[in-house]
Amino acid sequence: MSCNVSDPKISEAYSRILSYDDLDWMIIGYGASRDTLLLYSSGNKGVAQMSASVPDEVVFGYIMFEGSGVLVTHVSHKISGVQRARGLAHQKTIAAFFSQHDVTVNTTKPSELTPTMLRERTRHLAI
Repeated sequence: MSCNVSDPKISEAYSRILSYDDLDWMIIGYGASRDTLLLYSSGNKGVAQMSASVPDEVVFGYIMFEGSGVLVTHVSHKISGVQRARGLAHQKTIAAFFSQHDVTVNTTKPSELTPTMLRERTRHLAI
């Protein structure tokens, strides 16, 4: 099962994050589509701002955290099994698109996405 990540806003935001421009995170999601992803939000105020922007659905995010690229797969605990399965099936495509990630994290609630959690998941990269 494939998904479409051709929205130019997604590529533009990703490039800005990688070039340490004025963004450090982004969130993409399906909107009304079953397989076409759109840029939902982006920002430059770190993980707290990103976490506050995560909706209760399947979304994917990318954040540059303390020099590490982190791919976030958020599958809300409030969604149906069909939606959950679709999001998980698209995970490989998303990981290939966000190829400059060092680690992947999965969340079911926005509150799980914290600096402490990201620091724990990226700690091994500093060695």
